[in-house]
Amino acid sequence: DELIAQAGKYADRISINIELPKQESLKHLAPEKNLHRTREAMGHIREKIQEHAPEQGTRRREAFATSQSTQMIVGADASNDSDFLQRAGDLYSTFKMRRVYYSAFSPIPDASVRLPLKSPPLIREHRLYQADWLMRFYGYAVDEITTREQPNLDLDIDPKLSWALRNREFFPVDINKQPLEILYRIPGLGVRNAQRIGEIRRYTRVRVSDLIKIRVNLKKCLPFIITADHQPARYELDSEKLRAIYAPPARQLELDFTSIEVPKSEVIGGEF
Repeated sequence: DELIAQAGKYADRISINIELPKQESLKHLAPEKNLHRTREAMGHIREKIQEHAPEQGTRRREAFATSQSTQMIVGADASNDSDFLQRAGDLYSTFKMRRVYYSAFSPIPDASVRLPLKSPPLIREHRLYQADWLMRFYGYAVDEITTREQPNLDLDIDPKLSWALRNREFFPVDINKQPLEILYRIPGLGVRNAQRIGEIRRYTRVRVSDLIKIRVNLKKCLPFIITADHQPARYELDSEKLRAIYAPPARQLELDFTSIEVPKSEVIGGEF
């Protein structure tokens, strides 16, 4: 407690890294860390922040950090993406965490045999940040972003688009009628542009030309929306066809070796 109080005098934000989302993983890989003790420390920091927060219209009573954050390592254990997001959601709601950071595990030479030999795909870390953003600013719940059947995020498409393709009955959305919280669910439409649409429709019906002016991602957006001059065609409502557009299957490239010159020293037995 004394160290936290001392750190709070000099830092804007205090971070206690939770490292892994589950206690059993910590027990296996970092037995000196304990999830219960970490949560107790986070609660203490939260109390200190509230204690030193200024009352409305007054100055801060005493210098202390204004927020806290944490970090979790992705790919060091068998935790799935739902485990990470469930833990992040708990920390945001319980301790008013400012940020949860996700860091892809990176193996080092002569590491413990308990650790994996390979790093996870870096895109997994990126997808977790995108999902975290949906939780904090778009109103998504964890069990909407991941499901029991699909506990890991789709690496080929972003989590917002993945949710939309799983919930096609929610679309198309008439952007001239629906409230902002519904517009936030449209792929390719961010919070700022959703708010701009809300402003535009106070004076006129929104058209595709209006979306172009505010630089909406039309390729991603149009199959999911209705405007004054646009309604998606029936074929655009097929989630499998849409997925193929946004995440085409991998294609094996053909290499023409006839144009490659190989030094004689690299030719064995007269064959390449």
